[in-house]
Amino acid sequence: MRQTKDELTELGLDINKDIGRDLGSESRNRESFDSAIVGLYIALLVMYAYLVAQYSSYSLPILIFMAIPFSFPLLFPGLYLTGNPISFFVVIGILALAGIVVNNTIILVDTANALLKENGGNISKAIAEATASRVRPIIVTSLTTIGSLLPLALSDPFWEGLAFTIVFGLLSSLIMVIVFFPGYYVLFQTVRQKGLSICKALIFRVPTDCLNK
Repeated sequence: MRQTKDELTELGLDINKDIGRDLGSESRNRESFDSAIVGLYIALLVMYAYLVAQYSSYSLPILIFMAIPFSFPLLFPGLYLTGNPISFFVVIGILALAGIVVNNTIILVDTANALLKENGGNISKAIAEATASRVRPIIVTSLTTIGSLLPLALSDPFWEGLAFTIVFGLLSSLIMVIVFFPGYYVLFQTVRQKGLSICKALIFRVPTDCLNK
């Protein structure tokens, strides 16, 4: 039943304060989407805090997080080509994707850091050897994950957005990490070593936290 503004006023109702809109399932979908976005931010903060504690460094986790934007070049075009708009399930897929793709960079960073200590600080050699030794397990684990999700993406429209998000994002990250991440690692470690040199030049005794940041 529809009522005019005057009729609502006679009933003692304020149209701006007492009257609301219920959009039904669309309203609930919006709330779920917003909750997923908040969950994504929280998950990133938790991962960053864990990596800071693991490596005793505030900057190294940022390098590891490069795997996340590496997922985007093929992710959004892939979603567009498969007819999947940004939705609650896509955001959940990005949340899962963020946890999966950082593993590739963690593997490379751990291996390269260990080799960096062994070869006397040759950054280019360390990351080249790390990539050569770890490229096969990175490819195999990524492709097995993609292969396991493709049947779900192709057979179940309900989970299609989530599955395709992980598939395209993981494929993009795989290519970008192997091709471009070594260059970012060299640049990062070069700047970091120069920063340590400046730190040593400014003070006679270098605090432990200065060396680790």
